Amino acid sequence: MNFSLDYVEKRIIINAFFCTAFIISNLITIKVVNLNFYGMEVTAGVLIYPLVYILINVVTEVYGENAAHRTMILGLATDVLFVLMTTLILFLPSPVWYTGDSSLAFVFTQTPKILIAAYISYLLGNLTNARLTVVFNRNVESYSAFKNLAAIAIGEFVDNAFFIFAIFIFSVPIKEIMIMIVCNQLILMAWNVVAEPFTKRLVLWAKKS
Repeated sequence: MNFSLDYVEKRIIINAFFCTAFIISNLITIKVVNLNFYGMEVTAGVLIYPLVYILINVVTEVYGENAAHRTMILGLATDVLFVLMTTLILFLPSPVWYTGDSSLAFVFTQTPKILIAAYISYLLGNLTNARLTVVFNRNVESYSAFKNLAAIAIGEFVDNAFFIFAIFIFSVPIKEIMIMIVCNQLILMAWNVVAEPFTKRLVLWAKKS
């Protein structure tokens, strides 16, 4: 069996992980995690959502901004399919002995407000990340860790701030909203800094063909 991959096959693999990470992040974000650190609480989605930005960063640098746009739309389309199917199963009848309907409803029921806010913030953040990756790396021959981290950080901030404001603006005090944005952003950036060496290796792997 031949495991060598060409330029296009590597892009398919990156896109597959991107779509999977995006779907998982939207699924697990309903879980709120207590960090037991000065009352900090964040959604579980921050555990994997930075991977979405890292992979878009890689696609942009290796394959170009237009390819990144197509990857973003693909991620959005796969998540819409996931939401449609998980919503459909809630309306299908179950046998009398099946007791999992309430659990499924708790996990898969998402309000239109949350979905719309999540998708808009996702597009705004990732488009910002892709554009800044191009701008920061223009006329730069080698991989720049600082510039790529900056592009990811700004994109994540746009995404994070828009989503939290859109969801909590009418139900949570502004001070609490700002605290949530800062806490999420700190965790996202810590995740990205730890992953940066692997991001560089992934870029080099994707370019090598």
